[in-house]
Parts: sequence; C-alpha cells; structure tokens
Amino acid sequence: MNKSQTLIIFGLYLSLMLIIGELCSRYKIKTLDDYLVAGRRHGILITGGTIAATVIGAGSTIGAVGAAYYVGISAAWYLISACIGLIFLAFTFAPTLRNMSLYTVPEFVEMRFGIKARIVAAILGFFGSTLFLAAQFYAMGVLITQLMDLPLKLAIIFSGLVVIFYTWRGGSWAVNVSDNIQIIWISIGLAITCLMGISIAGGMSELTIPPIAKGFEELGKSWFNPLNNRPVSGWNIFALGNTIVGWIIMSTTWHFAMQSTAQRILSSKTDRTAKYGCLLASGILIPLALFIVLTGMAARMLYPDLLPVSGMSQGEALPALIKGIMNPFFAGIILGALVAVIMSTCDSILLGASTMFVKDIYQRLLRPTIINHALIRLSKRVTLIIGIVAIVSALMAPALIRMLEMTATVYCVALFVPIILGLYWKKANQSGAIAGMISSSLGGILWRVLGWEEASGIHMLNISLPLALIAMVVVSLTVKRN
Repeated sequence: MNKSQTLIIFGLYLSLMLIIGELCSRYKIKTLDDYLVAGRRHGILITGGTIAATVIGAGSTIGAVGAAYYVGISAAWYLISACIGLIFLAFTFAPTLRNMSLYTVPEFVEMRFGIKARIVAAILGFFGSTLFLAAQFYAMGVLITQLMDLPLKLAIIFSGLVVIFYTWRGGSWAVNVSDNIQIIWISIGLAITCLMGISIAGGMSELTIPPIAKGFEELGKSWFNPLNNRPVSGWNIFALGNTIVGWIIMSTTWHFAMQSTAQRILSSKTDRTAKYGCLLASGILIPLALFIVLTGMAARMLYPDLLPVSGMSQGEALPALIKGIMNPFFAGIILGALVAVIMSTCDSILLGASTMFVKDIYQRLLRPTIINHALIRLSKRVTLIIGIVAIVSALMAPALIRMLEMTATVYCVALFVPIILGLYWKKANQSGAIAGMISSSLGGILWRVLGWEEASGIHMLNISLPLALIAMVVVSLTVKRN
C-alpha cells in the first residue's frame, strides 16, 4: 500500500475538518446557544446524523470487527444495543429534555433532585468525559499508527489537535456538521470494505466454517465465544450470551446520561425533532452493524494467523484487512472514515465536558451572573484546556486510560437510574439519587477490579444497574424528601 498516496487523501480530510471549524466560527457562532447547542436549529436529518456519528467510535468499528473475527454475527449486538437504547430514549427522555431547553443533563438532575445531586452528577460527568476523551485520542492514535506506520505519540498529538481546533473554533455547529460528513464517509467506507472482503473470501457461503484462529487451534475450524473459549455457530445472533445484556445496559444508559448525546438532542428544533432524530439514528446504525460484523468474519477467513489476544476483540483484524485488500486510494478513504468516526466521538465528548464545566460548575457555583459573551470566551478556553489535558493523558498513561474508560461507562449507569426514576416515580428524592449514583459507580468498578467479573462471568454493568436501582429506591423510601 503506497502510504504517501494514502497520507495525501487522509490529509485532505483533516484539512476539511479544519475548514469547517473556521467557517462555523465566522458565520454561525454569535451567541452562547450557537456555540453550545447550535442555536437549537437542527432538523431531523442533521440531528439523526450527528447522533449516529456520536455512537460510532473505536469500539463499534475496530472493536466490533475484532469481536466478529472470533464470534461471528453475534458481535452485531454492539450496535444493535445502541439502536435499542436510542429507541427507548426517543419515547422517554429525549422529548422531555428538549422541551425544557436546558444545556446539560446535570441541569435536569438539579431540577428534579436539587443542587447537591447536580454537583455529584456534574463532577462524575466532567471527569468521566475528560478521561474517556483521552481513551478515544489514544485509540485514534493507535489506528493511524497501525495503518500508516507513524509514531504513536505523533499520531495522537496530530489527530488530537485537529479535533481540538475545529471544536474550539466552531463549537456545536462545527461538531454537528462534521459529524454528518463523518457518518456518510464511514458508511461508504465500511460498505466498500465489507463487500470487497466477502468477495475475496469467496462469498457469504464461505463464512460458515472459518479457518482456525491462531491461539485457538484446539477448538478447530469453528467460531467461538472468546470469553469462555467455547465453539459457537457463526450465524448464532445470541452466541455472546451474557455479554449482550451488558452491551444493552451500556448503550442505553450511555444515551441517557452522556452529555454528548444530550447536546445533540438539545440542538434540535423541537421535542418532535429530537424524538425522530433518535429514531433516524437507530435506523442508520442497523445496516452499519451488518457491514461491521460481516467485515470481521471476512477478516477471519483471509487473515486467520493474527496474534492471539486476551479478551474478546482482535484489534488487528480491521487494519489487516484494509492493508491487505485495498489499493492506496480506497485505503485512504477507509483510513479517513475510521479516524472520522473516532473524531465524531471525540468532538462530542470534548464539547460535552466543556459545557458541563462551564454551566454546571463554573456558572452555577462560582459566577451565576456572568454574561453570555464572557461565557463564550470561557467555553472556548475550557474546550482547549480539556483537549490538551486529554492528549497528555493519552500520551502518558495508556494502561490507565482503559480503567478510566470503564469509569465513564459506569457513570452512565449511575446517572441513568436517577433520570428514569426522576421521570416516572414521584417518591424519588435527592438522597436516593446521590446514593444510587455513588453505589453504582463504586460497586461496578470494584466488581471488575477485584476480579469478581471474571470469576462469576457476570458483566460489571449487570451489577452496576441493579445496585443503583436498589440504593436509590431504599434510600428514597427511608430518608425524608429533600
């Protein structure tokens, strides 16, 4: 693969992102609403596209392809679970949140449970989002390194700075416009990769019996669940078993709690737009889920000798397929598409973390009377600082980043229960909400750190969710309403 040609195509894409950020800054950003929520002017198409792009990231592309490399079609649940979460969101929280015309999820928490609950939610959300951003920067750097042989640190710094620049300059407008370009780009890229891979592998019929995967020779020519090393049918959609439940919990709670999704909902014109934008996003993700898993199955057919890994995802599967079957032009398109989807997650998390700091911490606690123009300047400075901190974290502590990414996921579960009970249960109160958030976060992290997840086979999120529910219900019923 001619890397100079690939680099040129990739460089053109990055240049386009920078241009979008600058144009949005000059012509779209006039008020704080413009910067944080795109003036609340987006229709169903842009709302749906930007939500879908936010969902698609390193885990749902490289990770899901890698899971399909081992287990087959069941890896589609990684994105199917996101569709389930978005449909649930469309008929519950999304219209309510948009009707309230807020800026952040912790704002809703305060309106329902009080200022103390908002502070807990904002602190968890801010630090979780910032550290999750570092994980995405690291994943983006690894991908660029795998496909282009650039030094990892240089790849992290360069790609991270591009994300920071267009988000810093253009705010929510730049993020949402670039997201829609990115979701079109990745759809084309994944379709090309999938169809070429299946064709070279000999067609769909050849995917039934795969070659032996390196490191699992004793299992023979079979697909298998890498969590328990048991053979499964490659066409068994439920082959991942308990993990499917964990993914559904993760995706559903993510959509409800993460500021990145909330900001897309709050950027829409009306509650109806928010509802149908979520439904459109779920419709976009379904064919992408199919392309992704079939790509992973084709990679197993063509490159069965990739080094074995611990866990369930063969991270080299997608890069190996791109390197092996693509000419430089298409390789550049696919590289741009893959980095684009990670960027679409990065820019959303970056702007979300900045918004929570400015609205939930700085303005709410320190300077309630600050004027909007000062808030725009502050938002841009905070966006820049958070982005740089995330890049430094990605450079210095890649092993730690994996733990912090887990923390961000547990935060979503912790906040999901107060949101749902806050909407539908009148007896829910501030003490219960705080108890639910804290017990869920600590319980889920300890379950994994102490090795109980591996010993029991029960996913940490399957523990975090009931912990949050039990703690909130018990405390709400036993402690007087705040």
